[in-house]
Amino acid sequence: MTGKAGKMAAFPGDDDRDFLASFEAALETGEIRKPSPASMKATRARWREAVKNTGERKAITLRLQQRDIERLKVIARQRGMPYQTLVTSVLHQFANGDLKERRD
Repeated sequence: MTGKAGKMAAFPGDDDRDFLASFEAALETGEIRKPSPASMKATRARWREAVKNTGERKAITLRLQQRDIERLKVIARQRGMPYQTLVTSVLHQFANGDLKERRD
């Protein structure tokens, strides 16, 4: 993953680097398929409509660890949506009680 000016994003550990490397390798081998452009467009349209129907929105600022942002971007890419939409969806589900905290 590259950040601004083409520099590699900084990861605190080898686990993160290994995760992204294995994900990218799976994309290259076809083990994981990229969604088609038509599929991604349809998914984005569904998510935009869902977000639009949630009522009034307020902009906030969050400070997240870089590795968490990179993981969210990977998950969002798999689902064919912007990562900000994924974060909004997860927070909305948690606030509504649809997403429960896992206690091990």
